[in-house]
Amino acid sequence: RFETGVYGLLGANGAGKTTLIKCLCNLYEIDSGSILYNGMQINQLKNNYFNSLGYLPQNFGYYQDFTAYDFLSYIGVLKGLEEKKLEHRIEYLLKELGLYEKKNIRLKLYSGGMLRRVGIAQALLNEPEILILDEPTAGLDPKERIHLKNLLNQYGEKHTVIISTHIVSDVED
Repeated sequence: RFETGVYGLLGANGAGKTTLIKCLCNLYEIDSGSILYNGMQINQLKNNYFNSLGYLPQNFGYYQDFTAYDFLSYIGVLKGLEEKKLEHRIEYLLKELGLYEKKNIRLKLYSGGMLRRVGIAQALLNEPEILILDEPTAGLDPKERIHLKNLLNQYGEKHTVIISTHIVSDVED
């Protein structure tokens, strides 16, 4: 049972963390048991569940020729966000994640850590009730890891945050 707060899903590589996350995101069909959201099976809720969810997969896809701003705008439209709210949210997230100064550079020129932060931004774009991040610190330098931990702790005060990792220090705080 997940409530408001930050949860760590800790396990060795190959332990099934990503599989569990994909089940929680309704990307894998489960063989037995059930996953409920507000008392209802998630596979029956469709968009009502997806609209409440923010997800960063271990490897997320992006268009290399998009800028960070264009990519987040595109994802925001796919998520059905209102244009004015979307612009404000993109600006906020780009600043919060240290990408604002490079928002108009094509993603193919970004470092791995910068791409990871764009992925985190797209997961946070719709201010989801449930935020699920699979190995969110991969490629981040120590300073960025600390900033992300602080951001997620703050976000977890009013939302549910689930972080999957094999690195104990990523979840110990």
